[in-house]
This record gives sequence, C-alpha cells and structure tokens, in this order.
Amino acid sequence: MERTILNDAVAKGLPMPFSATPSGVTLVADAAAAYQEQIVQMATVIFETISAVGEVKIEKIELMGSKKGIIMDLNSEGLVGTVVESPKDLSSPEMWQLLQELRVKPKSTTAVRRMAIVDASVLDDIKALLHDYVGDFTERIFQNQLKNQNIKLDELHEEDVRRVILALTRATSMIVGRSKGRELSKRLIDLIR
Repeated sequence: MERTILNDAVAKGLPMPFSATPSGVTLVADAAAAYQEQIVQMATVIFETISAVGEVKIEKIELMGSKKGIIMDLNSEGLVGTVVESPKDLSSPEMWQLLQELRVKPKSTTAVRRMAIVDASVLDDIKALLHDYVGDFTERIFQNQLKNQNIKLDELHEEDVRRVILALTRATSMIVGRSKGRELSKRLIDLIR
C-alpha cells in the first residue's frame, strides 16, 4: 500500500488511516503522522501476540480511550485502521466500508528490484548480537521474525536482512525499551555494512 492511497482515504472520510503488515511495514496518512510511533508499536504488539498464540480469528478491533479511539480491520495480509476522535465513529458503517475499500489493491507498475544475495552466516551474527539484548528470548523472537518476514535461507538478499533487522528492532524495543532498541538497530546495521 502507498501513502497516497491512505491520504486519498482521508479525503473520503477516514480521519487518520494507517496500514501495517505482519512483516513490520507500517504506513500512515499524513493526518496520522503524529501517531506513527504509537501505531507501529500497537501493530507490533498485535502481530507478535498473534504469532505467539498461533492463528487467531480476529477480523475487527475497536478501542476507545478517553480522548481517541482506533478501529482496525485485520486479515492474514495485515491490518488497516484509522484513529477516531469520537465514540460514535467506532460503530459507523461508513468507517468500516472505507477500511474495506483500502483492502482493494491497485495494480502496481513498479518493478521489484532485488538486492545482492548475502551469506546466510550474517543471520548467526545478528542472533548473537540480539542475545546480548534479550537473552533467553532470542531464539523465539528471531524465529518469529524470520517466519513473519518469509525469509528463505537458501536465497538471502540484502533487503531480506534489512527487513529482519527492522522487525527484530521493533520487537526487541518492546522488551528493552526504545533507547536500547535504537542502539541494537545501529549495531545490527553495522553488521551488514
């Protein structure tokens, strides 16, 4: 999904739309930019929870706080949602219809370019460094992210490694905190330079 599609949804009536994939790709409309970090964390928690407990049949999530709420539509490809400012928006059929319309994929004319193939031993280096931050959780987090990113060990591309690093950083930040997560990210990126 492209950010322009999310911005177009704002014009149609979704206040602050966003999308996220299980692989960690999160996009927000310009109107939701102030909430991007919170949306990324929320999506990570949802996908990590689903990954930890196995396949769960959740199609819709509605959350309303004292100031704002979120509605989300989930499926195996990811989630789409919007931040709302009023409880009446949570049950609005129009909001849910607009979220469903975001699911329709436009035909892409962009060619996919794969980066160079890298030695799979870099994953062992990543796992060793990850262990310094999360200890006993290393193997579970590492395997979950390899699975979520659909990594093929026999054909490992640089962009695959970068996706794994991004996903590991997000998952680890929830355990060790943001500053340690940033530190880990820098150290992991240094491994592939």
